[in-house]
Amino acid sequence: MARLKMCPNGHYYSESLGCCPYCQNVNSVEKINDNTIWSSITKNANDLYLSTNVILDFDLAPDGIKRYVEINRKQSNLYLKKDLSWILGCKEDELPNNIDQRIIDIDASINEELLKKNIFTITNPNLLLDGDYYISEKQISSIVPETLLTQILGSGSKLDLLYNNNEGQGESDIMSNTAASCASYGSEGFQNARKDIESKKYLSISLNDNSKKVLCLTDKDNWINIKTALDYLSEDISMLRPQVVIKEYDQQDVVFDWQVETYAESLSRIANNPRQSLFLRVSRQRVAQMISTMLEKLSKLHKNGMVHCDLKPQNVLCLAGGLMPIDGINVKKGEVSAGMTMSYCAPEQILTLPVSPATDIYNLGIMLLSVVDCIVYGKTSTYVIPTGGSNVKQVKLLSEPMVYIDYESSNIENSEGIVYWKSFLERCLAFEARNRFQNIESFMSEYNHLLNIYPLKNYIEFKPNFGQLSLVKRDGQFEAGWFINAE
Repeated sequence: MARLKMCPNGHYYSESLGCCPYCQNVNSVEKINDNTIWSSITKNANDLYLSTNVILDFDLAPDGIKRYVEINRKQSNLYLKKDLSWILGCKEDELPNNIDQRIIDIDASINEELLKKNIFTITNPNLLLDGDYYISEKQISSIVPETLLTQILGSGSKLDLLYNNNEGQGESDIMSNTAASCASYGSEGFQNARKDIESKKYLSISLNDNSKKVLCLTDKDNWINIKTALDYLSEDISMLRPQVVIKEYDQQDVVFDWQVETYAESLSRIANNPRQSLFLRVSRQRVAQMISTMLEKLSKLHKNGMVHCDLKPQNVLCLAGGLMPIDGINVKKGEVSAGMTMSYCAPEQILTLPVSPATDIYNLGIMLLSVVDCIVYGKTSTYVIPTGGSNVKQVKLLSEPMVYIDYESSNIENSEGIVYWKSFLERCLAFEARNRFQNIESFMSEYNHLLNIYPLKNYIEFKPNFGQLSLVKRDGQFEAGWFINAE
């Protein structure tokens, strides 16, 4: 790769060019969103008290680049200047100085009150929370971009087409209540489980030490009723050993292996060059191997008598030590699940039958369809299930699933292994739970054997979405950063 230099304005360019090609065309080296109001970047959230708009030093994005939370309350402006100038019959910039200053004071006072709405003093020894916290108006799922595994495998499922055609299903196919369960089981325990699933999660930042917590609140206005408080965990892409791909219009792609320093330079250059875009490329075999790293955690959960019941890419974090399943519904073995994601759940969850470790194995099978990139098909059966009261709806389920792997475009290194992968995946996806692997240990034994004997080939290429890419000036130097808007 060509050696890069940085000009005084913070642009990276090839040393062979002699001079920076961007300075002639770029009026401002700070490429920021038009509605961004900048203030000093702070490493401590105490400045939230002092500044209307602030950018918080948040964490490292999965690619190792700094990420910031942008608190932007510009839209809270009451437009007093516009209203007063219209009443007085003059332009905004023609308002008398004393009126103009008074408007600024009023706006600042209003914005300060709006900010204080989200700053709470929390004392809860049971959750190890004590002190002042800023709690975002947005839920954490809308603040933090998609999980790394979701970006790699996609947010959908190989069963999306099947469930999108179900009568009465919405676009998301995500249900926090199983319709038949609500009709069949009205017990207090079941309803409490439903309520837990529906708990909203908010990101809180300590005003004392800038630590991050995920707070679960069923009611945003009743913030005292905190269900749980978890440490916020940043993901790490380095374990996937990606390749970096730089694309430019009418130019050959530049590909290089993962090195944080080289990647950071490239990212800073791309932040200033709209002709270039950056992609990451990970091997299918490596993604498959990483899935093995969370099987032990699932096994421990099962041995404790619980079933996750909501395994999907959105509920798996890539951490330095391996994949970690999160946000489980955590249903006791033999009980009915209080929730599900339609296109990522086993048939017994939809039909309100008892769940077991085989329920999670079905979900693993759905994820692996995307890793191997194969198609599930077969005979479907239509079920009528109650939705509460006297209401029912029809649901179409894949009752005899089969897996299709194209010999010509297969991602399996040795074509002899196709029949074995097909058999393995079909067992994971069997309609009857008793016909699947009955525990993680038996699943893991055959899975790891397949990966060793018939490994996967080819890559998955994706455009990283770790926030909004922009340049930021720190200590007199420009560098790339990811920005998360948390209005």
